[in-house]
Amino acid sequence: MKATLEFNLPEERDEHTLAVKAPNMYGALWDIDQWLRAKIKYEDRVEFQEVREQLHEILWENGFQIDEVR
Repeated sequence: MKATLEFNLPEERDEHTLAVKAPNMYGALWDIDQWLRAKIKYEDRVEFQEVREQLHEILWENGFQIDEVR
C-alpha cells in the first residue's frame, strides 16, 4: 500500500511544511513526555504529573495520542 500527499506550491507551503516536519514535531513531543515521565518516576517530582497529564489532554483534544505512533 502506498499513500501520496500532493501540495500545490507555493499556495500550500504551510501545509507542506507541516507534513514534512511532522516527524520532527512528534519526536520533540515524545522527548518532552519522556523527560516529564523520568522526572516523575526517578526524581519523585510529582508536580510534573499535572504538566504531563495536561500535555496528553491537549494532544488528545487535537486528535492525537502520544503513544499512537511508535
